[in-house]
This record gives sequence, C-alpha cells and structure tokens, in this order.
Amino acid sequence: MKNQLSNSSRLYEYRLVILIFFAWGFLFLDRSALSYIIPAMVGDLELTTGQVGQINMWQTIGFAISGPIIGMISDKTGKRKPLLIAAILATAVFSALSGLANSYHSLLIIRFLVGVCEGPIYPLAMLMIASASSPGRFGRNAGIVNAGVAVIAVALGPILVTQTISMLNWHWAFVIISIPSLILGLLVYLFTNEISPDKIHQTEQKQKTSFTDIFKYRNIVLCMLIAIFGMGGIWIFYSYVPLFLTSVGQMSIERMGMIMSAMGLLGILTTIGIPMFSDYFGRKKTLIIFALLGVLAPLGLYFFPVSTFGIILLMLFGGMLGTLTPIFFNVIPQETVPPHLTATSVAIIIGVGEIFGSFIVGGSGALADVHGLSFVMIVSAIATFLVAIISFGLIETNQRVKKSSISTVTVEKIAETK
Repeated sequence: MKNQLSNSSRLYEYRLVILIFFAWGFLFLDRSALSYIIPAMVGDLELTTGQVGQINMWQTIGFAISGPIIGMISDKTGKRKPLLIAAILATAVFSALSGLANSYHSLLIIRFLVGVCEGPIYPLAMLMIASASSPGRFGRNAGIVNAGVAVIAVALGPILVTQTISMLNWHWAFVIISIPSLILGLLVYLFTNEISPDKIHQTEQKQKTSFTDIFKYRNIVLCMLIAIFGMGGIWIFYSYVPLFLTSVGQMSIERMGMIMSAMGLLGILTTIGIPMFSDYFGRKKTLIIFALLGVLAPLGLYFFPVSTFGIILLMLFGGMLGTLTPIFFNVIPQETVPPHLTATSVAIIIGVGEIFGSFIVGGSGALADVHGLSFVMIVSAIATFLVAIISFGLIETNQRVKKSSISTVTVEKIAETK
C-alpha cells in the first residue's frame, strides 16, 4: 500500500518508529516468553537444565541461520517490506504452535522454527528505520525501537505471561502472546513504505563490491566478536534468570514475573537514553562504559542470590547489555559500510553473534547440570566484560564526535605552533 507521505517526511519517520517499536517488542516477547514459561513446563515435559539450554540454543541457531540468508536476498533484490511482513506473520504462527508441544523434541523443533522466522525481522526493520531517519536521529530512533523490548517483552511480558499461566495454563500463554504480533504484521503491511531502490543501490552504481568485502572493515569484524559475547551474555540472562529466581532464589512464578517486569520498567529509560548518549558522546565510549556496568547484574545474582541487594543489582543493571544491541548490531555497521552492504553486514553480525552466542548458552546449561545453576551467572559476567574489552578496538563512527575530535586536535596543533 502506498502512503501519501514520503519516506523522508518527519511524520512518516515518527509513525514508522512507533509501529516498529510495538512490532519488535511483541515479536521479542514471542521469542523470550519461553524463558518465563519454562518453570511451568519443566515438570510437564520433564526437562533438565541442559535441555532448557539446548532448546534456547537451537532457537538461537535458527535465528542466526535465517538472518544472513534473508539479508543477502534483501540486498540483492532490494526488497525489505515483503520479507519483513512474511517473517512477522510466520513468527507469530510458530510461537502459538509452541503451546501444542508435548515433549522435549517437539518443543525444540517448534522453537527452532520460531528462531528461523524471527531472524530477519530486526535487520530488515532497522534498515527501514535508517532510511526514514533524519540526519543525527538514527541512534535515538534505534533506541526507541529497542525500548519496545524493554517495555513490552521485559516490563509487561513477564506479568502477562505468568498471570496467564496462573489463570489458564502454559499452553494458552503461547497462543495469547502471539495475537498482537499477527495484528502488527497487518499494520506493517498497511502503513509502511518499501525503501526506495535508489537509496538501497545508490552506492552500488558507483562501485561494484562483493559481500565478502565487509570483512575488510575492522569495525565489522569487531562487532561480530562483540555480538558473540554480547548475545551469549544476554541469552544466558533471558534463558536462566527466571529459572534461577524460582529455583536458587526460591521465588514463586508470579513473584519472579514481577521482578523481571520491574527490571524492564527501570530499563526503559536506559534503552532510549543509552543510544542517545552514543549520539552525543560516541558509539565506542558508550559500549565500554555501559558494558562494564552490565557486569554488576550477573555478579550480584551469583554472590547474593537470595538477598535484596542482588535483586536490586538485577533490576538496575540486568537490561544494560540488551540496550547496547542496536549500537553494535545496527548503528556502527550502518555507519561503517556502503549502503548496498548494510543488510548483509547487519544480518551477518547478528547471525554470527547469535549462533556462537547460542553455543555459550547451550554449554552453560550443560555445565550447570554439573556445577549448579549459579555457574551460568559467572559465564554471563565474563561475556559482558569481554564486550567492554573488545570495544576498545573499535573505530568511532559517530560523525559528530569525530568532527569534534578533529576540531580539538586542530586547535591544539595551532596552539602548539604559536
């Protein structure tokens, strides 16, 4: 459907950001809801901690496989919107079908398909956001979209899911949370525009390059490494913290849902504020500072699992690493490579991060069967710390910060000559 407003209009920019905010929030809930539902499923399906890790690992592998493949198809064809809509609708359908799982193997297969369908959504949606963003507003818009995760999937999601389980059962929880995604798929079809082919291929007309050229950019290689440890840390948190709180922390499912929701509510400001911080102070500095702060949450749970202090650290810093994903997944890559390589580079970074990060999650679950569930918190803390360390090697891509640095150096040189 064609809108009368062009992709460059400010009103369309606001509308697209709001729509993707809700779409990505509910779609992320489709994926992450498994973590909130697992405590209720463990008994019915007789799942071990290692099997929980395997289910999350294969869901993530599906996500990682499909993202780069669809990203390359999107770059070659110039099609973003049709692929995005198909992925949204398919994710919602398979998320609902998770309620029919009656064994470990059936759940593993269905959640793998959820991952396959959801893999292309984030890079495709963020490309549409980038094309509609006014100069200097992409970081802010990326933060707002990611805030959909904090508001819907992390703040409201745990309460919605756990209360649905208590009133009905875990089967219906999967079905109910998939309905908004179906509706939002229709709204994306009705109220968004395809990216102009000129915007996608404007650089390709000047310079023919292979997708393998993305590996020549230091930032892309480093973002892949950051994504591996970042997603490992994030998915350990989403996969195991709810189970950790109900087993090691000895909480009820309802109380666990409240605490996870409180973490999401406190994370809303940082989810928007941290990418905005990067717009003013730089992408590199932002990753280093806030990844170091993110280490405090898993360490707090490890050392104070049943203490109020540990819960406070969880609520304050538990969502920190997740707020950084738009920066190393989208903002830095799109400010590094030519426009015709953006979908491929973003999808490959996400794919590499998700697939190798999933091995960290799966391995942590197997080790937890031997060393106890608390062990996964140490792994999460180490992974988050490595995000900060690797970020020191990045080349700053924020033009505002780069120009400011150049101006400062120029002034200093002039002063030295005098």
